[in-house]
Amino acid sequence: MKKFNGFENHLLQGALKLYIEKAEGEILQQEDKPGKRFIFAPGYFTMIGEELADKINNMTLKKDRK
Repeated sequence: MKKFNGFENHLLQGALKLYIEKAEGEILQQEDKPGKRFIFAPGYFTMIGEELADKINNMTLKKDRK
């Protein structure tokens, strides 16, 4: 199995962070609207993102891990 190098790890981690911020922001915006329910709770994407970040680090070469 081929592993990620340091650049690929950095790129994936950055993209993941941006997606989490966007998704959490959308949830917070939807919460403010009365009568609307969102399927995800605040903090859900942060929790899943942390797990995914750990998986990305585990699939990165040992010398490039953070």
